[in-house]
Amino acid sequence: MVKTKAQEHELFKEFWEEIWRPNMRHTDGRGDARKAFNKHMDMGADPQDIIDGARGFFRFMKDDDRKFVPLVASWLNKEAYIDWAEREREYQAKKAEREARENVVPIRRAALPENHFSRQWERKQASE
Repeated sequence: MVKTKAQEHELFKEFWEEIWRPNMRHTDGRGDARKAFNKHMDMGADPQDIIDGARGFFRFMKDDDRKFVPLVASWLNKEAYIDWAEREREYQAKKAEREARENVVPIRRAALPENHFSRQWERKQASE
């Protein structure tokens, strides 16, 4: 049976095309990646763990190590995605928390103009 892109799991496409393929070694291949991905899904792995793990793996990879990217099947078979998924989710949570903090703008009370009714009332009260 010949596999086609149409038969691939939607999350595999995200994993392969958006995350792994831009960083892969020239000897890596989609077929091996698909087999390993499906094997781990059949064993009960959460595909989102694999995706988040791969994101974290490449996010925290040092530039000097980019020439040593493992083959995708080897990386999956080591179940490296489990630890990397946790680290990526921690990073995303901290990033969201930081963005939420930075998105808060303190509200200062606007200065009232001299002809505002409360200023007029204050002056009247002070003169009495």
